[in-house]
Amino acid sequence: MQNGGARVTDSKPETLKSQIRVVAAGMIGNVIEWYDFALYGFMAVVISELFFPHGDKTVSLIATYGVFAAGFLMRPLGAVFFGHLGDTIGRKPVLLISVVMMVLPTILLGIMPTFQDWGIYASICLVLIRLLQGFSVGGEFSSSATFMVEAAPPDRRGLAGSWANCGAVAGTVLGAGTPATVIWLLGEPAVVEWGWRIPFLLGGLVGVVGLLLRRGLPAEEAPPEKREPGDHPIVRVFREERDVLARVILLTSAYGVVYYLPMVYLPTWQSLYTDLKLHEALFIITLVMAVQMILVPLVGHFTDRFMRRTHFLALVFGVTGLVALPLFILTEAGVLWIVVLVYLAFATLIAGALGAVPTTLVEAFDRGHRLTGYSVSFNIGMGIAGGTAPMVATALIATSGSHYAPAIYLTVAGLLGAAVLLFMRDHSREDLR
Repeated sequence: MQNGGARVTDSKPETLKSQIRVVAAGMIGNVIEWYDFALYGFMAVVISELFFPHGDKTVSLIATYGVFAAGFLMRPLGAVFFGHLGDTIGRKPVLLISVVMMVLPTILLGIMPTFQDWGIYASICLVLIRLLQGFSVGGEFSSSATFMVEAAPPDRRGLAGSWANCGAVAGTVLGAGTPATVIWLLGEPAVVEWGWRIPFLLGGLVGVVGLLLRRGLPAEEAPPEKREPGDHPIVRVFREERDVLARVILLTSAYGVVYYLPMVYLPTWQSLYTDLKLHEALFIITLVMAVQMILVPLVGHFTDRFMRRTHFLALVFGVTGLVALPLFILTEAGVLWIVVLVYLAFATLIAGALGAVPTTLVEAFDRGHRLTGYSVSFNIGMGIAGGTAPMVATALIATSGSHYAPAIYLTVAGLLGAAVLLFMRDHSREDLR
C-alpha cells in the first residue's frame, strides 16, 4: 500500500524488537548488580580469611559483612546523584554510566592482592572498591525498573517491573552457582589460594555485554520536564511527598531483610550451625532461585490482572514473618529433602515480593521526581536494613547466644512490611503520568 509515495509497513515487529531490547538491557544491569553483591555474600567465609584474618572466625566474618554493609550504605548517595541525573537529563544516560561504574570494581576485586601480600592496605582497598560499587549501584536498579515500567502499556506495568527482579534473581543465581561450581571443581584449598578470583572476573565479562546492550536502547517516550533554576528533584520529594517517602523507606527496609536473610545469609548460617556443607547449601539455593525466576513474572502478571499490588504484598510480607522461625528450625536437622522444601517455601514467598515491589515503588511517586524518590527510598531502606542484615544477624547470634536470632529478626521485618503496606495508597490501576 502506498501513501504519498512512501510505503506503509507494519511496525509491530519493530515495536516488539524494541520492547525486548528494553527488557534485556534493563535486566542485564540487575544481573551484574546482584551477581556481585550475592557473590560477595556467598563468598564471605573465604573473603574473611583473605582480607580480614583473625583468630576468631566470628570477628572476621563480622568484619567481612561490615564491608558488605558499607557498600550498601553508599547507595543512598548514589541514589541522590543518579536520581537527579535521571529526572533532569533522562533515564538512558544513567543506565550507561551506572553499568560502567559497576563493572570496574568487580574486575578490580578479581585482580587485587590479599592481606598476605599487602597487609592492611588490601583490607582498605577492598573497602574502597565496595564503596565505589555501592555508589554506582545506587542508581542502577531503580533506573532500570523505572525505565521498563514507564515504557510498558498501562495494563502490563506489573509484568514490566517484575523483569527487573528477574535480572536480580538471575544475578543471584549466578552469584550462588558460580562459587559453588568453583569450590566443587577446585576444592576449598585451591579456591582460598587463587580460585576465588574467577567468579569476580567472570562478572566483568557480563558487564561488557550489558554495556553493548544499553548503547542501543531506544529514546524515552516522555523526555524530562523543563525545570526552573533551583528546582531540584530531591527538594520536591521532601517538600511534596515526604509521607510517601517515609512509608516507602520502611517498606524497602523490611524488603531488604526479608530478601537477604533467607536468600543470601541462610546458606552461611547452615554451614556454621548444621551439618550441611557450604557448597551444598549454595547448590540448593541456586536450584530454588531458578524456580523463583519463573514465578516472579507470573506474580507481576497476576498483580496486573487480579489483585492490587499493595494488598498482595501485605499478604506476602505477613506470611513470611509468621513462618520464618518454624522454617529456620526445620533446616537445623540437616535432612536434605526438608532443607530443599524450606528453601522452596522461602523462595516462593520472596518471589511474591520480587514480582510486585518494583512497580509498586515506581507508582508511588510523581513523574517529575519519580526516579529520585524511588532511588533514595529504595537505597536507604536496602542500605540500612538489607545491606546490614547478614552482619546484624551474625552480631545478634554473638550477643544473644541463640542461633535462632536471625529468624526472629526476619519475623519482625516481615510483620513491619505488612503493617506499612496497609497504610500505603495503591496506584496500580492509575495513570502514571
